[in-house]
Amino acid sequence: MGEIDQADLFLNEKERRRTKETPLMRQYWKIKDRHPGALLLFRMGDFYETFEQDAVIVADVLGITLTKRSNGQAADVPLAGFPHHALDSHLPKLVQAGYRVAVCEQLEDPKFARKIVKRGVVEVVTPGVAFRDQLLTPKHAHYLAAAVLGTDRKAKDRVGFAFVDASTGEFQLTEVHVSRFAQLLQTVGPAEVLIEKGQKAELPLGPYAVTEQEDWVFGYDFAYETLLRHFQTHSLKGYGVEDLPLGLTAAGAALYYLGETQKGRVPHVRRIQRYAADDYLALDPQTKRNLELVATMQEGRRDGSLIGILDATLTPMGGRLLRAWLVRPLRDVEKVEQRLDAVDALFTSPRLRRSLREELRHVGDLERLAGKVCTGRATPRDLVTLRLTLQQIPALKTLLAGEHTDTLAKVRDGLTLCQDLVERIGAALVDEPPAKMDAGGYIRDGFSEELDELRTIARSGKDYLARLQADETKRTGIPSLKIGYNKVFGYYLEITNTHKDKVPDDYIRKQTLVNAERYVTPALKEYEEKILTAEEKMVGLERQLFETLRMAVAEAVEPVQHNARLLAMLDVFASFAEVAEQHGYVRPTVDDSAVLEIEEGRHPVVERTLPAGEPFIPNSTRIAAPVEDGLEIADELG
Repeated sequence: MGEIDQADLFLNEKERRRTKETPLMRQYWKIKDRHPGALLLFRMGDFYETFEQDAVIVADVLGITLTKRSNGQAADVPLAGFPHHALDSHLPKLVQAGYRVAVCEQLEDPKFARKIVKRGVVEVVTPGVAFRDQLLTPKHAHYLAAAVLGTDRKAKDRVGFAFVDASTGEFQLTEVHVSRFAQLLQTVGPAEVLIEKGQKAELPLGPYAVTEQEDWVFGYDFAYETLLRHFQTHSLKGYGVEDLPLGLTAAGAALYYLGETQKGRVPHVRRIQRYAADDYLALDPQTKRNLELVATMQEGRRDGSLIGILDATLTPMGGRLLRAWLVRPLRDVEKVEQRLDAVDALFTSPRLRRSLREELRHVGDLERLAGKVCTGRATPRDLVTLRLTLQQIPALKTLLAGEHTDTLAKVRDGLTLCQDLVERIGAALVDEPPAKMDAGGYIRDGFSEELDELRTIARSGKDYLARLQADETKRTGIPSLKIGYNKVFGYYLEITNTHKDKVPDDYIRKQTLVNAERYVTPALKEYEEKILTAEEKMVGLERQLFETLRMAVAEAVEPVQHNARLLAMLDVFASFAEVAEQHGYVRPTVDDSAVLEIEEGRHPVVERTLPAGEPFIPNSTRIAAPVEDGLEIADELG
């Protein structure tokens, strides 16, 4: 007889223990085992419950009560739970504490379940994979990154790197020398970094949340096939990334992880781009800190930093783009000049700038709205916001009609009206949908004949109840008689004890209160059935109609994403022009020389943080270096 594996003994014991548990707990453990390393929020009716070690952690992080219950075992197990409507407030706390959270929902109505309610994990939320607004900062990208260190002779000392924003679909990859990896990581600033098991000690990962994955996830063939399958193409040549095998490996690992957490629902990730690190001036962490680009040195606040002064954007996507441009300065003079041309055109046309900014005030976060639509998270309010945003595009194109600056002309010509989407959403949804979908009321009258008929039944039924109350009040002579409703008894007639002696013989008593009695009649119960059946069908039909609409919008989302990128650029150009006018900034002359010359220069951060009334004394600066030295410096910085 061979040796017995201790792990097998443990698993067998665990299995024996679980056979003694209730069917519900066996279901819990089956789902829990599929998501190792994640806290499982297990939906039970109106609550999310957690058990054993998960319960201990959840109670500690959320500050809720830790209790115990028996689950068919000799000893009670720890239990902690919270109401389902508190998920949006509790989930961010768990994720921000560094935990991965698997959200397990009831997948069928308990009323129709034969035995135990069917349940399943609908999403896994991690530090780097988040779609909920409560976990996202509007003007800050939220990246999941993956890094893999080369091991063979050709790729030794090189790192493949990819990053994806699950909320917007932005997806980029690159390869760098290991000596430049820390700078790249700090520039991107991911919320979570995926690495292969065993490589943690070999990569300078800094303070970022790190998640280790099995080595097969970082296999090149697996990663490449994952990318091909997702983008539904035979090769990746069209994306210009075929020559970056390590970058592709990291990208495939990131996409696989994203798909696993979202159960494959990431269709809004529609393209992958090459992140050309050499296009940007590399800024080490110390330089960024000293320059206070995105946070102050002392307190780490946005207010008082350079971005706090320069950011006058009016849209979340514009704010994210401005931040990206600030931490990744361009090195290409021609591209810099193109941006400056656009800013200059809006600076010298204040009326145009003000008109554009007024339209941009009504633009929602198209990037993240598109992500919500494609992943099935968009609500009726989200689609109405998307429609209202798209309705601003004709006015923006008209305002830019006479603009001849190349960059602004490209923005104007690239914007798509998406008129079909605008009309379809407008025809289907009311202008101001309710916050929640539970009770319906978001599909417009006249959109569905079947829905209109159900609404007529429900409304006429309620009119009938009003007439019935008036008739019964007159028949019985009870002025305080009223018709009410609750989930236990349905509709009822309530009569105060003062008038008990006037109750007709055909009233059937259902409930006794302190000061009143509640009754039903056959006629009342008959109409209740009609009303409730109609209302239930209405809610189901509205949800069905909305799902059809949402899928249609998802299929046409590509031009929406393209519009989002162009509107973000327009917002940033207008923001820079606005700030330049407010603070008296001037356009610089940019060239390839090794000379830096500033006349009467003012430090934007210092100037704006001086005490009130204290003037900033301008300074002139001239720094010149031999061309060769300048090139050496540029190479070192790059």
